[in-house]
Amino acid sequence: MCFDNDKAGKDAVEAVRDLFSPNKLKIVNLPLKDAGDMLKENKVREFTAAWWDAKVYRPDGIVAGVDTWDMIVNARKTKSTPYPWAGLNDLTRGMRPYELVTVTSGSGMGKSQLIKELEYYLFKATTDNIGILALEESVDRSVMGLMSIEADAPLHYEEDMNTDDLKVYWEAIMGSNRFYLLDHWGSTGEENLMAKVRYMAKAMDCKWIVLDHLSIVVSAQDNGDERKAIDSIMTNLRTLVQELGIGLFLVSHLKRSSGQSHEEGGRVSLSELRGSQSIAQLSDIVIGLERDQQCEDEEIRNTTVVRVLKNRYTGLTGPACYLHYDKFTGRMKEVPKPVEVVDNDF
Repeated sequence: MCFDNDKAGKDAVEAVRDLFSPNKLKIVNLPLKDAGDMLKENKVREFTAAWWDAKVYRPDGIVAGVDTWDMIVNARKTKSTPYPWAGLNDLTRGMRPYELVTVTSGSGMGKSQLIKELEYYLFKATTDNIGILALEESVDRSVMGLMSIEADAPLHYEEDMNTDDLKVYWEAIMGSNRFYLLDHWGSTGEENLMAKVRYMAKAMDCKWIVLDHLSIVVSAQDNGDERKAIDSIMTNLRTLVQELGIGLFLVSHLKRSSGQSHEEGGRVSLSELRGSQSIAQLSDIVIGLERDQQCEDEEIRNTTVVRVLKNRYTGLTGPACYLHYDKFTGRMKEVPKPVEVVDNDF
């Protein structure tokens, strides 16, 4: 079949290709509009090559193994970017495009701060654009959080800081023109969010996108079924990650623990992801955070255990590292295991 290489020709191919028995049809793809144009441009050899190189037609989604070599070569061009923490790299070998990474923990455990550290690290370690959909906070709060990491100080405490001094940090981060943020008020429905993710990836060339957090998207749905809403959102996010070739970080909450509470250091498990097992099933990597917020020891109270709950890339799971929150700088730094922490896995 050698139809014209224009919209009418392609529509005609779509209309008749399924009339043929399997393995009986080959479709010629021409570099110009049709055979006549090829002849006028004296591209007889190119036309002959295109004719004999035509592939046997198969329905969309069916790939012959013999046609997969280019996929292998292209996949090897995709390099991992290390996480900012050595222990997490030991288990995951870094973060990659085409991956959906879910970060989960109990309430107030530092998920958003960890995500900001990742956003800042990606800004410093790559030249990629970064999209941020922080649904729990305003755009100015998101920007101030990144500026605070650049300053190594919680700038939102500095209410009397001179605006000229403040602008130095804004220029260093937002002046790069590599961050794109969603002003989300009144627009957190599933369809709307998916459109924003696609726009950030396609129009703004964002290679990394952060969605913080899933529960707000779910609560904006009006079907009244949390599990079905999560299933739908996760399926669409997984599809977008594969379609767009992005790395997506998703923040998700946990349901209430039946044992020791997560806010008092209880261990996080995949079964405690809130609402639906599709979060665990469709994520490439799931990272859980654990911290005893009420411990009398200040060091332990401000130290988070980072645990890999699922790891499709290497298969390695378990406790990865400890991150200590410094209240003076507002930063999370990797530290050795505090001796008072009871953890039989280490």
